[in-house]
Amino acid sequence: MSDFSNITVTHHDDGKVSLLIDGKPVSERYGVQFESNIVDELKALEDGKALKLFDQFIFSHSDLNFEHAYSYVTCMVKADSNYKVVCNFVYKITAADQAPMENVITKQGQPMSSEDIREFINKHVAMSLNEYTDLKYAY
Repeated sequence: MSDFSNITVTHHDDGKVSLLIDGKPVSERYGVQFESNIVDELKALEDGKALKLFDQFIFSHSDLNFEHAYSYVTCMVKADSNYKVVCNFVYKITAADQAPMENVITKQGQPMSSEDIREFINKHVAMSLNEYTDLKYAY
């Protein structure tokens, strides 16, 4: 086991590592292990920057011109030489022949709660079915 800043690193026999931030596992639900090079990536992370750890796809839809994808992203953010885990609801729009654009979706500038995200998804699925989908024809 080794420590740096407020991260505890547990090394496993298979060459992978587990991370604890302030004594709490990064992924409590699934007991995720990382490749050992994540330690070097975190040590090299500059203050104010983030390292994406997980990108959990939630849903997507397309219209005639764009693909819209939504995911829940877990990042490690370094601030004042300490690290914290930040989760964001992220929207990615992709147009043909262009690089995708990503934006964090917030609720009045604050991270969205689980309930906020469920409400957002339900509204967008209903809007897609009611306003943009013709269930008699595929265009």
